[in-house]
Amino acid sequence: MRTTSLGLILVLATIGCGGDDGQVTGDASFSDGPELDAQGFPAAPELGAPIDRMGRPAINTVLNSLLETDVMKKRAKRDAYNHAIEPADWLTTPLDSTAFPIPRVQTEFAAYIGALDALDTGHPDISPNGCGNAVGYSSTMMSAAYYPLAGILADDQLYIDSSRTQCDRYLAVELNAAVGAPTMSCGGRTLTNDVIDTSFSLLFAGAMGFTASLTPRIGDGVSAHADVMTTFPFLGAPH
Repeated sequence: MRTTSLGLILVLATIGCGGDDGQVTGDASFSDGPELDAQGFPAAPELGAPIDRMGRPAINTVLNSLLETDVMKKRAKRDAYNHAIEPADWLTTPLDSTAFPIPRVQTEFAAYIGALDALDTGHPDISPNGCGNAVGYSSTMMSAAYYPLAGILADDQLYIDSSRTQCDRYLAVELNAAVGAPTMSCGGRTLTNDVIDTSFSLLFAGAMGFTASLTPRIGDGVSAHADVMTTFPFLGAPH
């Protein structure tokens, strides 16, 4: 597991701190707890504003203001991405209302995909010229050449093929739809998927970044977890 969940820490801290409700003073008793419905379940909590989205990890980090030197502006643009609620608006979510033209998610992603597309240049298993092998790239589309892949990644939700029983390839369904790479994997995301290697291979080399079985050809040098446990924290020590 690469990061510590701040939300979990805050929840534990809240539980550990006392408050007026339910506090024992003298012979007073604890609060009876939440009201239950007819089936004996507490009412669902009211959800607040979204804080973060993690459908596809690292995409917001790599494709949103990656080279922005203004730290506060970079943070604001990434927060704007995370706070978008409606999936129908994800491609066109404005990231910086002070800029002109206003950068939106798909245009921002497309610009950085274009920059990352050259990083596989000279890779022995891919191509001597790394440019132009992004998913959906077309030299006739001019400034919109990277829009197809940007649109796929801006749709920040995982897709699962429920007809499959093997689930060992992250982004399998998306790659199958985008480049016709059939696989027996159901897609989605499991704890043992090397999400970063898959993301890098897709961003740097498109379909050419994978073997016929969708094994990533480009990696970050950190192996995926294979030490899954049935108890918390469910994974071994961070790699």
